[in-house]
Amino acid sequence: MLELYHYGDSLCSMKARLCLLEKGVAFVSRFVDLMKWEHLTDDYKSLNPNSVVPTIVHDGVPIIESTVINQYVDEVFDGPKLTPEDPVDRAKMRVFCKMQDDILHPAIQKPTFNLLVKPQLSKKSDDELDEWLSTHPLEKSRKLFQGAARGPVNNEALEEAKTQFNFVFNRMEEALTETEWLSGSTYSLADIACAPILDRLGQCEWLDLFSPFPKLSSWGEKIREREAFKAMRPKDKQRLGNWDN
Repeated sequence: MLELYHYGDSLCSMKARLCLLEKGVAFVSRFVDLMKWEHLTDDYKSLNPNSVVPTIVHDGVPIIESTVINQYVDEVFDGPKLTPEDPVDRAKMRVFCKMQDDILHPAIQKPTFNLLVKPQLSKKSDDELDEWLSTHPLEKSRKLFQGAARGPVNNEALEEAKTQFNFVFNRMEEALTETEWLSGSTYSLADIACAPILDRLGQCEWLDLFSPFPKLSSWGEKIREREAFKAMRPKDKQRLGNWDN
């Protein structure tokens, strides 16, 4: 049996869900509510000491880190092979997975925080905000959310994020000029790693960042048409900002 501990609107959770759905792996969903700090409980930390989502538990053994999870799922389970046979294509796949971890994921946090989280927090009264944050076990994080609720939008961070996106998007465009998918002629873990940005940039109304990249734009359209991608996307009640659900 495989259990998936995840949050609907977490990009890393989306990445793991997409891999499981593409492979056709059945799993038991264990929803971890980040807005209620469930990832910081002792029970969850016993599975994932990093206190982040996702985590899979396969036959009682926890596996953490979304990139590692997807590699594990592709190796262990039957279904379409998501790792290229050719060693060069495999190397390309790993580079894109690393760029997603090292560049895209940190970049997407900036518009997420400023354009999605901050507007929702700013709607809370001081009393509502204090009550919500009083349950958070970490003082540093409480201060971060407090600043997000009452401080200005960080436009410098947003511009930095756009620069980071453009760097990776140029690399993706180059790859897609040569091959149909990011790491060769077949859909792979590289495409799965990068696909969730389509959902989040849409939420942030930043999809125009794809406009200068025709091959990347076509890739995005193909990704959106995949049934696994449609099934992976969180329901409205699982979106960031639905604090009370």
